[in-house]
Amino acid sequence: MNARSHEVTSLSSDKEAEVVALRETLRRLGSGFEFAVCGVAADVDDVGEAHHRAVLRLLCDDIEAGAQRYRREAIARDPSLASVFVAGFAFDTDVDAARATPLEASAVVRADSFAPQYYVDSKRDPEEVSWFEWFCEAFGHPPHLLRVADAADCAQLFSRFCQCTGLLSGEDIVVLDWVGDPEREPERSKWSNYFDDGKEWWGIWCFTVWNPRRRILAAAMASQTD
Repeated sequence: MNARSHEVTSLSSDKEAEVVALRETLRRLGSGFEFAVCGVAADVDDVGEAHHRAVLRLLCDDIEAGAQRYRREAIARDPSLASVFVAGFAFDTDVDAARATPLEASAVVRADSFAPQYYVDSKRDPEEVSWFEWFCEAFGHPPHLLRVADAADCAQLFSRFCQCTGLLSGEDIVVLDWVGDPEREPERSKWSNYFDDGKEWWGIWCFTVWNPRRRILAAAMASQTD
């Protein structure tokens, strides 16, 4: 099944403004997460992997455009950087090669169920920690720390992200993972060199969310190092 171009749609102006504002806020505060959100046409009943892949491709295109813009601006300020960027900053991505596996939707709980700047208890068996808990910890603790005033601001930012992307409990969501555990499944993330940095120690993230109640598809990605 292919997602036809008219099936994955633009958001309403209000929702698009919300997405743009949050993306700018996350970048300004030093978050490791990039995300994109789109709508799904009202006459589409069967939202499948192809639709998830379409929003993932949209996010990758956005990240590539941002990287190119950064390179142009950096070289304009210092032309000597041109050879550096050519040699080491190529964004190589093949979304068609990415393979999805489902994540347990029941692991998603209310964003305020975890304490602000949540840490997984080091005494717990890692196998018993849900992917959503790991995600909450990663969101609140990027390599260079979030530039927020206090823990309450961090918690509010996480709640905004979950609301904006439709990552909400009790709404029949479908979540797909596109990279897996880089230590156990290193081949899963080879479809993009975007993930190379995060493999050094912090970790990598790439998942898509379908929220049928709100009829939105979202993709989120993160990969950082110090």
